[in-house]
This record gives sequence, structure tokens and C-alpha cells, in this order.
Amino acid sequence: MSHHYPSLPTLRNMDSTFVRYAPSLLICSICKDYFTDPVTINCGHSFCTPCLCLLWEDAQHPTRCPVCRAVSPRMDFKSIISAEGQARAKKESVAKKLPRSARQVCWIHQALKNIFCPTDKSLLCLQCSHSPGHTTHIHCPVSQVAEHCREKLLMQMKSIWKNRQRNQRNINKEYNLLRVWQGFVNLRMVMIKAEYPKVYQYLHKEKQKHLESLAIEGKIIFHRLRRNVARMLQMGKLLKRIYEELKEMCLKADVHLLQDLGDIMKRSQLVQAHLPQPVDPQLSEWTITGMSERLNNFRVYITFDDKIRNYRVPLFEDLRRLQCCPDHQDLPHSPASSQYKPSWAAQTFTCGKYYWEVDVGNSQNWIIGLCRESWTKRHDMLLNSEGIFLLLCVNVDDHCRLFSASPPLRHYIPRPQGLVGVFLDYEFGIVSFVNVAKSSLICNFLSCSFSFPLRPFICYGPK
Repeated sequence: MSHHYPSLPTLRNMDSTFVRYAPSLLICSICKDYFTDPVTINCGHSFCTPCLCLLWEDAQHPTRCPVCRAVSPRMDFKSIISAEGQARAKKESVAKKLPRSARQVCWIHQALKNIFCPTDKSLLCLQCSHSPGHTTHIHCPVSQVAEHCREKLLMQMKSIWKNRQRNQRNINKEYNLLRVWQGFVNLRMVMIKAEYPKVYQYLHKEKQKHLESLAIEGKIIFHRLRRNVARMLQMGKLLKRIYEELKEMCLKADVHLLQDLGDIMKRSQLVQAHLPQPVDPQLSEWTITGMSERLNNFRVYITFDDKIRNYRVPLFEDLRRLQCCPDHQDLPHSPASSQYKPSWAAQTFTCGKYYWEVDVGNSQNWIIGLCRESWTKRHDMLLNSEGIFLLLCVNVDDHCRLFSASPPLRHYIPRPQGLVGVFLDYEFGIVSFVNVAKSSLICNFLSCSFSFPLRPFICYGPK
């Protein structure tokens, strides 16, 4: 048996039907429908919050009421909870007065579908809700479910609107930033350009002050050396005269020898007690501004190759021979060289710029620097050997002295303690040694020509 079901009204037709039956006090004059989240503005007119937000979004300042055109502060709303409740109740009462053709009616039982089944999301009348297909389901009144859904929708609408406003504020900020960005970058470039000449001027003044002080200090030490040489020459003449007097005294008769011996002996001992000592000159250390920061841009970390073993490095012996016996260079080498253990880095350098640091601590005998790769297989490295770029510290007669090699050159500056930095610029042929604690230059090799691999070298001696 077939049933004929009359067509149901669409949602739009139902909304328009509600509005015809609704009192005007509960109707929004913008959307011409019942209030949704109603608010009242300053003039007293009420509207849906979403309608007013959308209307005023692109409105020119000042914002005005859509009905009376009175000026109203933007978003200065007062929620009307009572109006919202009245609109909801009135909508339900109007729905009950509508013709049955305009209501959700069960055509089987001719009863209003006022029950909602969340399981299959269907509208049911009371009898259908007790049918076998729905007895195990949980049911709720349509109005309750719909109200809950509207509350969720309103919460989402408020969240969306709040984020939309936040997004619009961010857009405005970005537009403002776009307008000024290139100007700011250009201004920044002007400011940076203005700073570099200041740095150059400061470093130029520092350089001039350093060189002037170095020249003055050098002259003072030079004059000290000249005065000391003059005293030593005078002392040499005095010692020669006393020596001749002592010789004459030896030739005197016994009586005269015994009578005059006391005076000559006193004078001889007094002169020898005031023998002038050599000057051990040392120039002051000067911090070079920005040197450590610049070198650290090329920092590398050196590791050592335990497979390269070379225990015969006579450099220390060569230095001591040079310092102690300059007129007897043919003295045999001391077997003490076994106390010095050289170490070769695992890295070799054939191009580029590199900087590393070595901790020499308080040691008074050490060698650091770079050597030609071929020296790893040899045992005869001396101060004049080619292809070595070294800084040496050696203790001679309880005095620590600094040398560079090759060629051997004494450096009259304080011995560095702690970290010593080594910088290599392969292409420009530069090797520099730096006192890290003082950020000062120890020495450098300039205008070298590298055409071979260089390997870092370290050798520690007894403390």
C-alpha cells in the first residue's frame, strides 16, 4: 500500500513564515529575522551582533545606527539576554501556530517530530522514537539539541570574529611596516656606513699611539743600552788597570808586597762587586682592539696524529748553543733532546685562512707553529732550516726568551702564559702568533711564499 506525502516547505520558506507571525520588537532590522545574539547600541536600537559586525566592518568613521543614523561608538554593545530568550520563546510559540503543512510532521503517525536521534541524526515523533529501530538510542528534544547547537555556533562565530579582527590588525601592522621598511633599511645603511670611519679613525689613532709609544720606549731602552755599554767600557779599562797593578804587585819584593797587598785587594774586590750587568730589554705589550674577534672568524680545532712519531728535534739545543756559546758552534748536541716530545697535527693546510689556540700554560720550554709537511719524516730540524714557521720559548740561565724561526730572531717582549693563538693566511703568505690573554701581537712572518702543505707543530719541553 502506497502513501502520498505532501511536499515539505523549505527552510527559507519556513523562516519567512516565522517572520510574518513574529512581533517587530524581536526582529533585526538588518537581516529581517529573529535576533541572533542580540545587542543594543547607544541610541537604543537592537540588532544581531553578527549583522552589526558585518555592517560596520567597512563603514567609514564615525559608525552610525542603521535605523536612525545616530553616531554610535564602534563595538560598544550591550548584550540583551532577555531579548534573546524572548525571541527564542516567541519563535517556538509561532512555530506551534503555523499550519501543519509548514511544520515537521510525521506522515505515518500524523504527529509533530519534536524528538531528535543523535545516532542517525533524524527527527522523530514520540511513537517513532519507541519503534524497534530506535528503542536502544538516546533521544533528546529537538529544541534542546537545537539550542545547544546554536550556542556552539555562536561561540564559534565569536571566536572566528575575534580572530578575524586580530588578523585585520596584523594586516594593518604589516601594511604600515611595508610602507616604512625600505626607508628604515636605507637609514640603517647610512648609520652603519657612518660608524666604520669612526672605527677606522679610532684604530688609526690607536695605531699612531702604539707606534709613538713603541718609538719612545725603544729610544729609552736604546739609551739605556748605550749608557750600559759606556759603563762596561769604563769598567773594562778599570779592570785592565787593576789587572796590571796586580801583575806589578806580584813582581814586588816580599816586604813591599806584604805592605801594599791589602789596599789593592780591597779595590779589586770592590770593582768586581759592581760589575755592570747586561740589559735584558723588554718592550711593553699592547692590546690591539678587535684582533681576537677578527681572528676567531677563522677558528679551527686542531687534533693530533699519534701515528706520526718524530722524537728527535734538536731546536732547543740549537737555541742554547746560539745563546751560550756563540763562538763555539761545533759543540756536540746534548742527548737531552729525548725530553722534548713533538706532536704533529692531523690536519694539513694548502689554502685559506685558519686560526687555532695552543695552551702553553706556565711552561718555559715550548715550540709552536707550522712546518712543511716533509719535516714529519726528518730528524734534523734546526733554526735555519727552510719551511719552518715557529715561535720558540727557551729557558737559558733562568731567563725565558722568545725566538722565531726561520731565520732565528730574538723577540724582546714578555713571555706569554696560557693560550697562544696561531693564524695562517696561506694565499697572502702570513703566519702570526698572538698572546690571547692580552689580545696582543707576539710576532708574525710576512710576505712568505707557500707552495707546499703546512702542518701545525707543537713541542713541549721540561718545565
